[in-house]
Amino acid sequence: MKVPQSLKDLMEGAESLVYLEDLSTKKGVLQAINPLAKLVAITAMIVASLFIFNVTYLLLICCVPIFLAVTSRLPLRQFFSRTALIPLFSVIIALPPLFLTAGNPIASANIGITTLTITSEGLNQFLIFTVRVWFCVASLVVFVLSTGFEKVLRLFSSLRVPHLIIQLFSLTYRYFFVSIHEAQSVLLAKEARTYIHKRTINRQALKDLGAIIATLFIRTYERSERVYLAMKARGFEISNETKQSTPKLHLMDVAFASSIIVAFAYLALL
Repeated sequence: MKVPQSLKDLMEGAESLVYLEDLSTKKGVLQAINPLAKLVAITAMIVASLFIFNVTYLLLICCVPIFLAVTSRLPLRQFFSRTALIPLFSVIIALPPLFLTAGNPIASANIGITTLTITSEGLNQFLIFTVRVWFCVASLVVFVLSTGFEKVLRLFSSLRVPHLIIQLFSLTYRYFFVSIHEAQSVLLAKEARTYIHKRTINRQALKDLGAIIATLFIRTYERSERVYLAMKARGFEISNETKQSTPKLHLMDVAFASSIIVAFAYLALL
């Protein structure tokens, strides 16, 4: 994903990050596995990573979602762009322990009257946290991209997840793009009235974005009311939705899930 140079690029980048292309129809390793078996395997991977405190082992298991993405023929550009945002915030969150953890100092810097010291223990905690977050996010991204949003919702329905939650996920995903397109329309209208030859993201652009978000909130609320009334007029009822049957597992599905569980359990117990 390119670096946004304007508000328009920023909106297009947000849309491309959330949009889930239907990659579940491709011929790949994960596409051939039952969604239930994939969910069990991914859950085991994430839970096992919480018990791994060796940075080397954590870096080693990070190769697993990358390998699954490659063998499932998922576009690596989309994969890495989707797995970069949340770990970036985790880096910011993990910065204080990097300087506040007591231990063997490895680097220091004087900033005014304050001396910041990085210890080996603090660096180890920083790496464990950030690498673990990336691994968990990457595992979930591989699961969703290889399964498809609709199949994921049907899987949750078969597992007796309350349909209200499933409906909220479904509507949120679908109407996110409506909100983005609404924001692009407001942005286009603003640019048509205040033409500037070269548009970049600066302080004034961010102020304008705040005003656009406020306007978008009001317009989105009004549209949501109209959409809900239209759905109710057509007989929409959450309680009338039928439950999906649990997908049947085959030998290959059981073998895949079992191998992942055994391998990650072994790493977690080391």
